[in-house]
Amino acid sequence: MVPLSPYLIPITETARCKQVARGQVIFYQGDMALNVFVVKSGIVKIYDIDDQGNEKVLHLVQRSAVIPFAFFSGPSAPTRWFYSALTDCELYEIPRLKLLSELQANSALAVYLMNWFSCEMHNVLTRISSLGKAQVKDKLLAVLSYLQSNHSQEGRGGWWQVSFPVNHQLLADLVGNTRESITLAMKELHDAKVIRTPRLAVLQIKADKVPHEE
Repeated sequence: MVPLSPYLIPITETARCKQVARGQVIFYQGDMALNVFVVKSGIVKIYDIDDQGNEKVLHLVQRSAVIPFAFFSGPSAPTRWFYSALTDCELYEIPRLKLLSELQANSALAVYLMNWFSCEMHNVLTRISSLGKAQVKDKLLAVLSYLQSNHSQEGRGGWWQVSFPVNHQLLADLVGNTRESITLAMKELHDAKVIRTPRLAVLQIKADKVPHEE
C-alpha cells in the first residue's frame, strides 16, 4: 500500500478515523460539507446519476485523497457530485475550518494539496476527453490505461493488477456504455491478451498494450 503523504500526517494524527462500508454514501449531491475527509484506505467513487437513474462514474480516489472536491471551491460551494465507498474505507474526519486554518499556517501543505488537486483534475479531463472516441473498445482502452496507471500494482511479465475488484458494470459506468457492450469489448481484449481475469472480479492489464498519454 502506498503510504499516506507525509504532508497530511500533521492534520490526520489527531483526527477521528471513520469506518465506511462498501456501498455507503459519504456525500450526497448538494451537501454542504462541514467536515473534510482524508482517505486512509480504500477507494472512493465520485459519480453522477442521470435522468434514467444510471450511475456515471466521474473519478476514483484512493489513499491520501481529500474529499469532497467542493472544499477547493470555497466555503459556500455545495458538493456537486455523489461520493460513496467503492470498497470498505477508512477516512480521517477533519473539520473544514480546521483544515483551512492548517493551510493558512502551513504553506508546504497548501502547495502539496494544490499539486495533488491539479493532478486529479488532469486525470479527470483526460478521461473525459477519451469519452469522445467513437468505438466502445477505444473508450474502454482509455479506462484500462487510467486504471493501470493510477490504481494497479505491477506483477510479473508486464501484467498490472487493479487493486480493487472490477466487474463489467463498474467498467460500463466508467465508460458510459451498457454492460453488454463492455462484455463484448472485454472478450475481444481478453482474446488479444490485453487483459486477463484469473479470478472473479480480479482484473490484470498488460501495460504495453494499452495507450498511454505522451
